[in-house]
Amino acid sequence: MKKLILKFGSLFLACMFIFALLAPTYSVFAHEETADSGELVDIIVRYEDTVPDAETLDPSYKNVRTLDFLPIQTMTVPASAVKEISQQKGVRRVSYDQEMTTSEDTEVSSRALTDNDWNNEMVGAFDAWDEGITGTGIKVAVIDTGFYNHPDITYSGGYSIFGEEDPYTSDTDGHGTHVAGIIGASAQSRVRGIAPDVQLYGIKVYSSKEGNSTSASNLLAGIQEAVKMGVDIINISSGFQNPNQDIHDAIISAKNAGILVVAASGNGSSGIDYPAAYKEVVAVASVDRNRTIASDSKISLENELAAPGLSIHSLNNTGSGYAENSGTSQATPHVTGIAALLMQKQGTRQVRSLLRSNATDLGPEGRDDRYGFGLVRYSKEVPIEEEPTEETPEETVPEETEPVEEIPSEEVEEEADTEQPQEEVETPADSQQPSTGTEIETPSESTNVPEETPENEETSEEEQSVDISENAVWIRPSESNGSALLSEEDFASVADNGVIAVSFDATMESIDQLSLTSEQVLMLRERNISILIAKLDMEWLIPSSNFQEGETVLRFSKDLSQEVSNIEEAKSPLYQMNMTVNGASITEFESDMTYRFFSDASEENQDHLYIWSNDEEEWIILDSTYKNGAVVSSLNEVGTLGVFSPAAFEETEDAEEEDIEEETEVDEEETDEEAVVSEDTPADNNQNTEETEDAEANQAGVSDSVNIPKPVVIISVVTLASFGGGFYFFGGKPKIK
Repeated sequence: MKKLILKFGSLFLACMFIFALLAPTYSVFAHEETADSGELVDIIVRYEDTVPDAETLDPSYKNVRTLDFLPIQTMTVPASAVKEISQQKGVRRVSYDQEMTTSEDTEVSSRALTDNDWNNEMVGAFDAWDEGITGTGIKVAVIDTGFYNHPDITYSGGYSIFGEEDPYTSDTDGHGTHVAGIIGASAQSRVRGIAPDVQLYGIKVYSSKEGNSTSASNLLAGIQEAVKMGVDIINISSGFQNPNQDIHDAIISAKNAGILVVAASGNGSSGIDYPAAYKEVVAVASVDRNRTIASDSKISLENELAAPGLSIHSLNNTGSGYAENSGTSQATPHVTGIAALLMQKQGTRQVRSLLRSNATDLGPEGRDDRYGFGLVRYSKEVPIEEEPTEETPEETVPEETEPVEEIPSEEVEEEADTEQPQEEVETPADSQQPSTGTEIETPSESTNVPEETPENEETSEEEQSVDISENAVWIRPSESNGSALLSEEDFASVADNGVIAVSFDATMESIDQLSLTSEQVLMLRERNISILIAKLDMEWLIPSSNFQEGETVLRFSKDLSQEVSNIEEAKSPLYQMNMTVNGASITEFESDMTYRFFSDASEENQDHLYIWSNDEEEWIILDSTYKNGAVVSSLNEVGTLGVFSPAAFEETEDAEEEDIEEETEVDEEETDEEAVVSEDTPADNNQNTEETEDAEANQAGVSDSVNIPKPVVIISVVTLASFGGGFYFFGGKPKIK
């Protein structure tokens, strides 16, 4: 029995020995495996000029799609590759793709319709038909879920970004078919469209497998195709929450090509959807049969027109059926249809100002955040009251409407932009924060920055998930006189509450500061945008609450302005961080900032981030964590930082103690010599001195033993025990007969 116990005990010790040897190697492999098998993210890469051949990209980059009307590629990559891609030469910006959904209310009203044409009558389509205006010759692209081949509608063409496997005539959701029917269902249909003779082009950007969910990058591909088709109007009954500068650029390209873009404002209580929020787009709100704003239609000063959107009857995606749906998705094609009628009548694409001037004003006088300029109409609505026989009403109507007609489209936009902050202040009752994703409401939000500080602090402690955050936009800055600069486009590309990751590649190593204008700083604070300085070996995340008004310079230099110790023991480059506002250095900050130092030499759970104390002239250890190859810490200070092993400072302390001991011994020897000369010291004092020296030597020996790394001690003990047990079992003890 004893032999059996010894046998298994020895085997156990041997296993422990093997585990002790392999444990460090295993932890490294586990870390590398975790890093390599990171989460995949969809991104949009905007290049300066030339787009690289997809075949030359890293094989781990999947689903690469190259656009040709803008220097853009969309792709799926490991989250860890985003920073690397943003630092490649020729890359201008990397943004995360985001989900886009149809702007349709899923809760359909059960109210029965008395007829199917009430919406056509409300927008004045009958007047156009009486004039023989039916949209003939006008090309309309509907970017949507697909387009069922319903017998009541005819398409002049179509395109699916998914190819032949999922053609544009496949519409498993039904949304695209319903929207297209509102525009162009035939005049013989029971749900005839507003412009039944338009040339409809269906562009499918929603996969049949995903229903009413797709991505912003798919919309980008759809816009490109519509521009290629040379259409007159693009209808987008979809939206996403955060701005995307690449899609904005695509819409600007469409506008420059003379195309009118009409989009849904969205449903719900949050800020207006994009792309409707862009000034180049006609944003459409939804009203019911009583011309009252729909309960879920988004309220925003970007709303330009209102249209029927509640309980709209149109084509279904089954057989020859019909369906009743609601939402700004249904309101948007009404504006598209009326625009097509006006284009045919006027013989020009430039009808945006006419849409505004023809609109029937609803709500407060003038443009407002619910109805925009009012209910869309083919022509001005004639009052049905008896007052038109009197002079005052007849004279009043032209006086109120003519100035709107005479104001060019771009001037109206500028006037609206300048008046919006004042309107927002004057209507606090409407401030349900529906437009927190828009720039024009930010002036009133600037006063709320201190209240948002706790959120900023909490976010910074969690690093704001900068690696994979959909609210982060990675930007390669421009450079002037050794300072990095950001543009207005860079700020427009990031969402409110987002992060601008300023990415520096190896060719920008000499750039050690970022300059921000006072206007840019104000924008950071008002829109709650954080700044991430992303160097190859260091990242510095600064929440918006830490910025003060004025011209600001963020400095992150390896050239230290003061002498520090232990430079040779540092396991990372040493960086001196500093922020100046109007030339004055800022040292105290409201919120914590996150520092991440990358170093191949750093070891998990062993090394820490340190900050140099000028007052104490020593390195102060910070509470650090090791994550994805970086040593991470958060604090509300700037200064000189670097990664060190605590052992480096223990060795320094030991050396200092030895120096002190040596100095003490020298002093004692000198004292002893003086005592001998004076013959005043008793003989037994020499013995005491020797005992003291022996005690000090023993103490020093204990201290040295403590400094031996624990893993070495453990491995040594296990090794001795293993071999000792093995020796005992295999021959150290005579066998019992």
